[in-house]
Amino acid sequence: MGFCWGDMEKTIKKSSFKETVTITTINLEDVGLNFNARRVGPKNFVDLRNANYGEGFRMPTIPEVVPLIYASLENQNYTTAQNVVRTLKDHRISGNTGILYTEKGMYAQDNPNLRNSIVSMNERILKSKLGPTEEAGVVFSDDKSVRFTPYGFKIERLGKDLGKNKGIIAIVGGQENAEKLVRVSEHDRFGLYFRASDYHNFLVHMGYSTTRIVILDSNPLSNMLDVNTKDCANGVNCPKNLYSFGVKKI
Repeated sequence: MGFCWGDMEKTIKKSSFKETVTITTINLEDVGLNFNARRVGPKNFVDLRNANYGEGFRMPTIPEVVPLIYASLENQNYTTAQNVVRTLKDHRISGNTGILYTEKGMYAQDNPNLRNSIVSMNERILKSKLGPTEEAGVVFSDDKSVRFTPYGFKIERLGKDLGKNKGIIAIVGGQENAEKLVRVSEHDRFGLYFRASDYHNFLVHMGYSTTRIVILDSNPLSNMLDVNTKDCANGVNCPKNLYSFGVKKI
């Protein structure tokens, strides 16, 4: 019986190939969060928003980043924790939280909208989301994704009282996270520097709102934890050395 190549074509099936990449994760069961230990960056804020953090993972908000940094500094015997700490000290970590300075106060919003690659926050809409919950002078929406505090909070260099600072509480999403930030700042010799002086901006006093993002870093030269509300929400003036870590709920 003769060999027929056509018969061979019918019997050979297309081979299957599936690459499996192991993802190392960090579980923070106390806050119900699971992080992809592989950092994403360097990128600007808008590119971090659109980045691939791994299947099921997304860019974390600042209230989610704070527990990660706190837990990593407290558990530096783990390689994954060391990676987070190195990123904080050698680079800058950002989260998906926007800041809106208005004439009457400061709003913080998790997962703000992007419009034409620009962070878009509307004071009227944010105000309508606020509920009856108030904590240490900060008003929250029912899901805590939107926070508001009037001005009057201390800025620049903060001591151990930063856990009661209204501006910090609004940015990090509550007093518990603010207290974790106190513990984080204790790893730096000179504490925490809160760069939120943008609310003195001329535009605000002229009645215009200004949008910012939040950047965290621990500069070994200054020996201070830096919480910076940076004017780079449009991605144009934003530094391109920002990093973040993917997160999902447990």
